[in-house]
Amino acid sequence: MSNNGLRDHIGQAQVLPYLSGLAARGHSMSVLSVEQTADRGMAGLDIGTLNCHQMQRRTGYGRLADRLLVAPRLARRLDGLVREVRPDILHCRSYMPLSSALNTAGRHGAKLIFDMRGFWIDERIEGGMWDPKGLTGRLLIRHFRALEDRAYAEAAAIVVLTHDAKRVVEAQPAYRGAPISVIPCSVDQERFGVHPALRAATRTELGLSTDTPVILYLGSASPLYRMHLLYRFFDAVRARSPEVRLMLVGNHDAQEHAKAAARHGVTLAPGSLICRRVAHHEVPAMLNAADLGISFRIQSPSSLGVSATKVGEYLACGLPVASSTGIGDIRRIIAEGENGMILADDSDAEIDRCAARFLSGFSLDRPGIKARSGDYFSMDTAVGTYDMLYRDLAR
Repeated sequence: MSNNGLRDHIGQAQVLPYLSGLAARGHSMSVLSVEQTADRGMAGLDIGTLNCHQMQRRTGYGRLADRLLVAPRLARRLDGLVREVRPDILHCRSYMPLSSALNTAGRHGAKLIFDMRGFWIDERIEGGMWDPKGLTGRLLIRHFRALEDRAYAEAAAIVVLTHDAKRVVEAQPAYRGAPISVIPCSVDQERFGVHPALRAATRTELGLSTDTPVILYLGSASPLYRMHLLYRFFDAVRARSPEVRLMLVGNHDAQEHAKAAARHGVTLAPGSLICRRVAHHEVPAMLNAADLGISFRIQSPSSLGVSATKVGEYLACGLPVASSTGIGDIRRIIAEGENGMILADDSDAEIDRCAARFLSGFSLDRPGIKARSGDYFSMDTAVGTYDMLYRDLAR
């Protein structure tokens, strides 16, 4: 069960590859997903032998009603699907389907995997999406905390993204000793690779010379990501290398970023900014064209559970990473000067240090960067861990 659709970026990067890999290892997989697009078919997706069932996420005026009704809709669809296929295991991805998964697993005697991904409730609070002082925020937090406690107590197995998150879960009063697997957001190491010819062709298409430094940010500019640090970092690099370009890949508006940067004293001229919205299969080309990938995220309690998909994809393309400190297992992943840098704090001095380090040329060994990170973010390894978990529960 996934509240992310198989057709959206997260679905194609962090749901479908695992399911396809598990089906290839002999598991009979039925998928209930919530799709964003109006096209209910799965045309263009390699779904193999997956038995896919989709719910349509409503848009426009129906969006608010959908938020209120998604839980009972999920419960009805899941109950019917479980009666049809009689699964051994219910695999619940994140928190939105959790109520349906817990109740259905209890009724039908299926073993539940709570694949929590991260500390979603805390992320909503820290990102300002839920106000713990407001009535609505308090009700949402109370509801999902109760579900979280139930999952800690009732799940047959729990999956987290980081070793730090595993330690946090083990310390929860509601936790009853279910096995916890650590599976980071992994990457197809063949699709995301180091391709000099693709780099040259993409830079030509973007109008970039061979020696123009390119700083890249992949993903949304949500409140959880510290865009003001990105602007300041870019400005520090530009002070040393005026020809540098900032490339934003995702749903980005150049004028909005220019306004946001100006509020922090940074000028983003049109010629220095590249915004691209591309399909998931085109992301490796953008990463190959860049010279540094950025992942500046707020440091907070929920950060211990974060495994940013973008970091694994950067490294798989041999792209060095600049990250905030305190984000999940980031110090296990980033070796300073070998495959990136960790911004210790928000000071101008630290930003200048990292800007100088970027321009010092440590990023030249892209095959080495990929090789050093490949095992940690291997999709094959992740699928193998899920495979063992499934087989252990089935036994």
